[in-house]
Amino acid sequence: MNRRQFLKLGGLFCLSLSTPFCFREKEAMAAAIANIDYIPPTTIPQIINIFLYGGPSELAGNLTNIADIHANSQNPYPSSIVPDNGGGDITPNYFWGQAGGTIMEELLNSNGASTPQMSVYRTINRIKDDSKAHGRSVTQNLLGNLDLLNPGIATTLAAILEMHNPFGKDINELVFPFVTFEGESTIFNLGDHDIPLVFRPMSLDSGFKNPYERSKNSYIDGADEDTNDNRLDSLAQSVSSARFANKKVYQAFLKRAELAEFISSQFNDDAIEADLPVDPDTNAQIQYPNSNFGNRLKAAVSLAVKNPDTIFISLGSGGLGGWDDHSGALDNYPSRMNGLMEALQVAARHMELKDANNIVINVFGDFGRNVNLNLSKGWDHGNNQNFYTVGGSAIPGRTLGKLVGRTRRIGTPFQNRQFTSPTDDSYQCEPFAIASTIFKYFGVQNPEILTGEPPINESADVPNELV
Repeated sequence: MNRRQFLKLGGLFCLSLSTPFCFREKEAMAAAIANIDYIPPTTIPQIINIFLYGGPSELAGNLTNIADIHANSQNPYPSSIVPDNGGGDITPNYFWGQAGGTIMEELLNSNGASTPQMSVYRTINRIKDDSKAHGRSVTQNLLGNLDLLNPGIATTLAAILEMHNPFGKDINELVFPFVTFEGESTIFNLGDHDIPLVFRPMSLDSGFKNPYERSKNSYIDGADEDTNDNRLDSLAQSVSSARFANKKVYQAFLKRAELAEFISSQFNDDAIEADLPVDPDTNAQIQYPNSNFGNRLKAAVSLAVKNPDTIFISLGSGGLGGWDDHSGALDNYPSRMNGLMEALQVAARHMELKDANNIVINVFGDFGRNVNLNLSKGWDHGNNQNFYTVGGSAIPGRTLGKLVGRTRRIGTPFQNRQFTSPTDDSYQCEPFAIASTIFKYFGVQNPEILTGEPPINESADVPNELV
């Protein structure tokens, strides 16, 4: 990323995200934030948000209804996941083995061999404003709200933390509190908020290419770049902040050298690799999958582990491929899901070995898919999806090792519109409950006034029923 690109992302980035939403009177969400009940968290969480753009099928994490689904599908499912035909790739908790299910069993700790690292909620079921359209669903899920004029989840969190500051120091001393490894994202949309500069997202890549690094300054008097960097910094130091029309520009200019050194010294490729822990079970350093996604997740976790000031990272799922599996789903979806889970498993081990038990990795998407394997051997848009959440055992109220939600197949046999739906006695929630849960971790006692939904009930005793 060059300096021009960085300035666009780091300075105008949030403004550009808010453009479609900026004509609203600045009232609703600001008033809600002002009225939250807040208790500072005893443990400051760090959130890594992985959004699966396109809407992933739930089947990797929920094959409980596969016999009924297969019997009523327009196209047959593979015998490896059909119980009456062998079903050898169905795991004990009805995950799809080759689609990451074997890893899910290990992270869920269904055999009691180690500390649970993940919970799976099978009934994140979209009922409100059920459009099943990508744009609307992505936007609403990343805003944590039905209202398209609201700020993104990260911006709402920033506004809460600006008001209540649980950090024990001036917020302007925080280094990289909000980071994106996916470029622009609606999760940082400003809505009606003008948050402090320190809470604007910084855009980084998996190699931590330094966005603060200056270049092409050597033409000044023929001097080298280091000399001219020093001249520019000295000039800024010599000018009173009162003489700057824009004090935020002045503050950012003075912060540049500090942040540039921070990245260069602690987050170059060699430093990241050297800091990866050795797994005592293998006597070797942990190794993330050498893929675009694996490298970005490695960078995100490394940043969170090394820098406790980083409290929110937006990752996306770039590098795994899209999740809009309208055709040829069986050819690509299992390996894509397995790649996701392989990376999550290493991340969970990374956090465990570093005692970074305040880091939470959340994984969800636009919506679910239907379960009929259509005439193109794919799945069209549906309501019900899985929510995978990893780590964070130190956060009060957080529970891991849970498998929650029971489903049934609904819809007309041998037609396309067939789905899973939560059973009448099952726990279910809207995807906006995920945003409420994040706000709850940071100390908001009544997050439903921000999202319209209570947080996920992590104490719900609703085990999955295997059918």
